[in-house]
Amino acid sequence: MDRQLETFFNPQGVAVIGASSNPAKLSYGVVHNLKEHGYPGPIYPVNPGAGEILRLKAYPSIAEVPDPIELAVIMVGAAQVAETLEACGRRGLKNVIVISGGFKEAGPDGAELERSLPTIAARYHMRLIGPNCVGVMDTHTPLDTTFITAMPVPGAIGFASHSGAVCGGTIDWAIDVGLGFSRIASLGNQVDVDLADGLRMLYADPHTRVISLYAEGLPDGRRFVEAAAEVYRQKPVVVLKAGRTSAGTRAVASHTGALAGAGRAYQAACHRAGVIVVNSLQEQNDVAAALALQPLPQGPRIVLLTNAGGPAALSADALDEFGMKMADLTPQTQDRLRAVTPRGALVGNPVDMLGGPQAEMYTKTLRVLLQDPGVDMILALFVPQAITPVDDVAAAIVLGAKDAPKPVAACLVGGHSIANAVRRLHAGGVPVYTDPNRAARALAGLWEYAQLRTRPDLTPTPVANVNREQARRLLAAAWEAKGRHFLDAETAAQVAAAYGIRVPRSGLAQTADQAVALAESFGYPVVVKLIAADVVHKADVGGIALNLGHADAMRAAFARMVGFHAGALSRPGSAAMVQQMAPAGQEVILGMQRDPQFGPLLMFGLGGLYVEVLRDVSFRLAPLNEHDAETLIAETAAGKILKGVRGQPPGDLAAVVDTLRRVGQLVSDFPCLAELDLNPLIVGPLGQGAWAVDARMAVDQPPR
Repeated sequence: MDRQLETFFNPQGVAVIGASSNPAKLSYGVVHNLKEHGYPGPIYPVNPGAGEILRLKAYPSIAEVPDPIELAVIMVGAAQVAETLEACGRRGLKNVIVISGGFKEAGPDGAELERSLPTIAARYHMRLIGPNCVGVMDTHTPLDTTFITAMPVPGAIGFASHSGAVCGGTIDWAIDVGLGFSRIASLGNQVDVDLADGLRMLYADPHTRVISLYAEGLPDGRRFVEAAAEVYRQKPVVVLKAGRTSAGTRAVASHTGALAGAGRAYQAACHRAGVIVVNSLQEQNDVAAALALQPLPQGPRIVLLTNAGGPAALSADALDEFGMKMADLTPQTQDRLRAVTPRGALVGNPVDMLGGPQAEMYTKTLRVLLQDPGVDMILALFVPQAITPVDDVAAAIVLGAKDAPKPVAACLVGGHSIANAVRRLHAGGVPVYTDPNRAARALAGLWEYAQLRTRPDLTPTPVANVNREQARRLLAAAWEAKGRHFLDAETAAQVAAAYGIRVPRSGLAQTADQAVALAESFGYPVVVKLIAADVVHKADVGGIALNLGHADAMRAAFARMVGFHAGALSRPGSAAMVQQMAPAGQEVILGMQRDPQFGPLLMFGLGGLYVEVLRDVSFRLAPLNEHDAETLIAETAAGKILKGVRGQPPGDLAAVVDTLRRVGQLVSDFPCLAELDLNPLIVGPLGQGAWAVDARMAVDQPPR
């Protein structure tokens, strides 16, 4: 990260423009927090009507603020922000935080005010956070430019959020449980610094070991994916996104368009980015705490240490749901446990010390369990009771987990009696949860990240032997002829062929004689398909005849198709497509839907007539490399069938991988393609390839 972004967290001098001497004002709170939370540099309140604020000299304008100064915090009315930002630029400032609200979040008038801000910032080479944010914190500098009442203890979790309210709630929770954070950034409306920048700022911080992000919108989704993919192997990235369920309002006619949506695109983007996806604020904080405080496990095997059977049973169920495994303890471990647990204790897994273990037994059992080679992680559970003080148990767990090479987490099932113990565990480096499900998810997050760090590289690689110029000519001609539309099947097949996708020989016929001539030139058997502007899915209107073996069958099928569709071939642009019959094989679908945030989204799954009913599909961002294509296929029932089931021979998986990569390259090279289906792609036996027998492509802009 460049020095300019780092300055947001470690500036030489901060000016608060619009600072107030009224304790009821938010701008008073910012000056107060800078001063009281220990910022070591000079603080400059800027207010033309105040001589002094909090015993700090106030200045009438930013132009009169002396050096050193590297950061301005703007807290004036929305209508005055643009001229204030101009004044900061003239003063030579390169970093500005606009806390003021009243911009696009307030409606069209506010959106108009906001539009000028990035232009002004760019003119003076300034970086701008906001507007409509709560500022930033760095607990290690220390720096607090927010109006939030308190700051967490120094720690290793960095947090960037679109929402200021989510920042405030997270900070309040962290203070309550004693969990440390490193940097916190509220990004607001992201007119300049966005979530990708926020991620990079947290990655560059030596105190930050875990990057936690809350997203509501991603103006440039691909930029975020690329930023995360660059850093996730060094620091885990935990992401919570709002608005994942909307499928959008644009009508779609392809199978892929019907099955894709905002949630599918987001999941595919997170897969490429290497981030850990969570579904709630609590889950986000739980997983981040485990990653910040504990080492990574070598495997998914967990042992439960408890004084109560119920919470242990709930933990075991939750761990199984998250794909974790209960560890098998060796006989030697069990013998050693009997010597340090109460008489009658259960020394399998869970290790149940019954109702009243002494606190020091948690230390001793943890040390025994950590030495078992079959144990990858330990979850210590405790339900408070009258005999053993919960604070003593917390201290014993901290002692037993100290310098452990394996992750240790705690679950204290309770309420008011455990508050101090929770803070003691966090201070001792042990993540603690009050519900077994939360603990299980956090430990599963550790194993998830351990696997992400070592997964193969997913960087896309280009495919060879494609004719971009031929595809461009075909797409340009189609756009010039009709503008936004679905290409006819013949043109779509030609575009696919230009990218090395195997398609049967085909041609267009207006009469039965032309159809027979084409069939005889290809050789029987053949297929005939109706091509008409008002027909989206040919099978729905009887517009396909398969396996025609001679001229009489061709003429009869042609007559039926024209009669069924009431003279379709007399309409401009309508025809019958005669196509070589592909060999028999497994039917799958390859598709693409262009997502507005993340770009082209590839789909693979079971194909044919019932794709939207069976919904056996999985998604990836395009383009993709060979490994990513293989894992995409493996996630579906179609992929399992292609490997060979119940005595059937395997299909040509390599041909499917190659076709997926070629489709990914095609849609990445040509943003004019809005939707695409190859349905079905018929996959032959091993070594015999795959045929795209029906291609649908939609263009919505001229090809570039």
